[in-house]
Amino acid sequence: MKPTIGFIGLGVMGLPMATRLQNAGYALRVYNRTKEKTQSLVNKGAEWCESPAVVAEISDIVISMLSTSEVLKEIATGPSGVLSKLGKGKVHIDMSTVAPAVTGELDKAYASAGRYFLHSPVLGSIPQATDGSLLLFVGGNDTAYKQTEDILKVLGKQVWRFERVDQASHTKLLCNLFIAGMITTLAQALVFARKTGVNPRILLEIIGQSALNSPMYQSKGASIIDGNFTPRFFLEHMLKDINLMLDAAREAGAPLPAIEAAQELFAQASQKGLGKEDYSAVVKVIDR
Repeated sequence: MKPTIGFIGLGVMGLPMATRLQNAGYALRVYNRTKEKTQSLVNKGAEWCESPAVVAEISDIVISMLSTSEVLKEIATGPSGVLSKLGKGKVHIDMSTVAPAVTGELDKAYASAGRYFLHSPVLGSIPQATDGSLLLFVGGNDTAYKQTEDILKVLGKQVWRFERVDQASHTKLLCNLFIAGMITTLAQALVFARKTGVNPRILLEIIGQSALNSPMYQSKGASIIDGNFTPRFFLEHMLKDINLMLDAAREAGAPLPAIEAAQELFAQASQKGLGKEDYSAVVKVIDR
């Protein structure tokens, strides 16, 4: 019999992930701060819960997909948090992009209470969350991982295992470091091309035939040229992740001068009210 899954956080990524689990035959218990976002799942049989604690109490495994480290800490260890009602030996898998220091703290708190905490951040966007082709970085206790392995395989096409939760957290930040660097390079190049009379679409075509190419350059490049900034990853979340990268890198003694420059661009974009647009909208700051 399949375990009952509690899912907390049904935003841009959480909803397609939870929907995929529901379509795979898992019974869901769901919580989201905005209740309306759970309606499509409830209509198909998911049970709405009034708090993360209730989700944990009536679920075998809890998954969370949240926006910030602060929200995760509240959801996990707050007065009505997961840990307050999670059964002994049960597992909470957080799949958010959050601070490594926070996931390390939560791992210790759960272990002290005889519960399991795994951190499994993901690489991918809405299409990959929908079709189950996310890349997963899973850190934490091996017994807990074995309990959840089949569920994780529904969500992702490949899993990398890490002994510690903070190693998984750092790996996600390292991947997002590439995203931040690539989008700022792409945005600068497209603005430069247009202002010098080079057709940006031809530039993308040339890049596409070279060793410089990446799917991200082609998809985001076309969207930028078309002026389409419908969010698949909010600009404000990219800025949040950049801040996490810089904090973690300072703690590790690893300089990130290019990412510091990217931070300034994204901060300007956020100040101009672009936070709820796709992260590629950073091009608007460069263009101005």
